[in-house]
Amino acid sequence: MRVLHLSDIHCGHPFVGAHVDGALALARAGKWNAIVVSGDFSQRAREREFRQARELLDTFRAFAPVLTVPGNHDTAWWHAPFGAGDASRLHTRYRAWIDDNIEPVLRLPGLSIVGLNSAWGMLPAAMTWYPRDWRVKGGLTDRQLDHAADRLAESPAGDLRLLVVHHNVVRGNLSRRWGMTRPQHMLDRIAAMGVDVVCTGHDHEERVEVVERRTGQFVISAANTLSRRMRGRRASALNIIEATPTDVTVSAWTYLDGSFIAGPARASMPRHS
Repeated sequence: MRVLHLSDIHCGHPFVGAHVDGALALARAGKWNAIVVSGDFSQRAREREFRQARELLDTFRAFAPVLTVPGNHDTAWWHAPFGAGDASRLHTRYRAWIDDNIEPVLRLPGLSIVGLNSAWGMLPAAMTWYPRDWRVKGGLTDRQLDHAADRLAESPAGDLRLLVVHHNVVRGNLSRRWGMTRPQHMLDRIAAMGVDVVCTGHDHEERVEVVERRTGQFVISAANTLSRRMRGRRASALNIIEATPTDVTVSAWTYLDGSFIAGPARASMPRHS
């Protein structure tokens, strides 16, 4: 079982064609059960950016089924600042060009993937008292967490189970910022779902590690950006998820001289039964 996980393409001025070409070459050369893209297809939620992202997604879909979720840059927050306005328009262009379903479920033989929308713009689910968080912070409501737990519980026995959100669920090593509101509550709820891997983006730092909570454990697959907005002068990176019947491993692959190569970051744990 192999899943390719990439994130934060940022079509628009931060877009780097060479990085995306490297990801496409890796997708073309490998055998994948699925491809996950965890948000931020655009930079300013403009139609031309989504149009470019859709063309790229169509190319990736030639290699494997693709699941996507929206990111904060894909969210037209200005339609409902502080909850005032028309919140139904937050993801109009994302729905038109990327996927009409912002919380998709993908079921394939031996694999169940559940996506949740953490990009609420300036709605209450993602708001804090700190202005620097406005438009950037993500959130998951208890209703969303219940929905994900129910969908994962419906997975056939023996399936590899993945949860996909845009915002980082662990605190960034470089940014020192949590991607979501209520992070401790959210981590406990996610760990209790029996999910094997949680795929995220947003923080522009590759991160693979086992997260242990009192309610359970999972492997975090935080993919770096494919754009030029890498944090801390790091190379662009994407992640590869590989599973045997007993274990799951996530490794970060970094961009070097025109292609992505396996890097030292790697994390493994026994799969949930």
